[in-house]
Order: sequence, then structure tokens, then C-alpha cells
Amino acid sequence: MTTTLPTTSEQLSVALKAQIATAHTNAENSRFMANLGKGNLDRDAVAELTLQYFHIYSALEAAVRRAAKHPAVALIFDPRLERVDALTEDLTALTGAAWRNEAPLAATQRYVSELEQLGPEDGPEVVAHHYVRYLGDIAGGQVLARVFRNEYGVSEDALHFYDFSTVGKIPPYRAKYKAALDNMNLTGNEQTRLIDTAEHVFVLNQAVFTDLAALRGLN
Repeated sequence: MTTTLPTTSEQLSVALKAQIATAHTNAENSRFMANLGKGNLDRDAVAELTLQYFHIYSALEAAVRRAAKHPAVALIFDPRLERVDALTEDLTALTGAAWRNEAPLAATQRYVSELEQLGPEDGPEVVAHHYVRYLGDIAGGQVLARVFRNEYGVSEDALHFYDFSTVGKIPPYRAKYKAALDNMNLTGNEQTRLIDTAEHVFVLNQAVFTDLAALRGLN
């Protein structure tokens, strides 16, 4: 796909959202996520997804901290967003200590490997990963949390991952985040890298959902 950069009158946040729309929809409508969101699976499926997120966020948050001094990353870096401790609590509530012996799925490991390769100079790529995961969880994650409570009987002590109360009200936080994107002083090449990486992140996530679907016999 050809990357469309923002015009002089268009903001990066708007161009980014438009460019990734198809990839976003494809990931959201993957077989695993569609069944999970409709209440067709079970608590074990919730735990399996949460385990993949633990590995992904462990690598993501390490990458963000490595690049925290990059001018673009500095604009969106916020320790209040970090999810690893929350995921640790959720997994322990869901499965006890058994999860610590579970290896990530193959697609998750590929995702993690890409995150581990990001360095302090890879600001646009780090921003893209950060944007796709955190803004998605802040918004759509709230819908999933309700499904987990209502359809799978998951208690609040296993839903810390979806609790973003530390950042305050979500709509103004999202607006502030998007304003930070628009204030990033990126070259055309850096904007292309950011947008292309964001599309690729959805592909990485969809691969994880495909592996989870196979694990559940949904393929």
C-alpha cells in the first residue's frame, strides 16, 4: 500500500487514522477476536489472550523506555500507561502461578522480537507501536472488559489491564495524545516510517489472533 502523508492542512493524527483503517478493521474482525467479543469462548481464552499481551507489553514498554529521550517519543511517553504489573496481577488471578511457565505463541514471539530490535534512534517506529496498542486498549479495551465481566464471569481482580483510571477521563486523554502526534516535528521520511509501522503493527496483532484461533480450533 502506498503511504499517504498529511498535506499541509492535514494533521498527522488524521492521516495516520485514515491510513490504518483497513488494517485496524481486519485485526478487529479476526476470527478469534470476533468470537471472544461475542461471548462465544470461555475464561481460558481470556487467559490465553492476556498471556500474549504480557509478553508483548513487556517488550513494548522496554522499547519505549529505551527510546524515551527521542523527541517524538518524549511527547507521548507516560509511565501511567504501563501495563506489565496489571497484566501480572490479571494472569495470577485468572490462572494462579501456572502462567509463568507458559511460553508465548509463535506469532507473539515474532512480535516481541521486532520490539526488541527497536533502539533509541527508532522514535517513529516506537511511537507507532505505542499508538496502536495503548490507544486501542484505552478505547476498544473497555468494550472487551465489559464482555469479560458479563459473558465470562471475569472478576475485577483479573481486569486491571483495562483500568486506565490513573490517566483521568479517557476522551480528553485521547485528545491530548492526538495533539502530541500532531506536534511531532517529523520529516516526511519519519512520518512514512511511523505510518507504515503502524499498519505493520496491526498485521503483527492479527497474526497473534490467528495463532490464538488455531489454539482454540477456530481455523
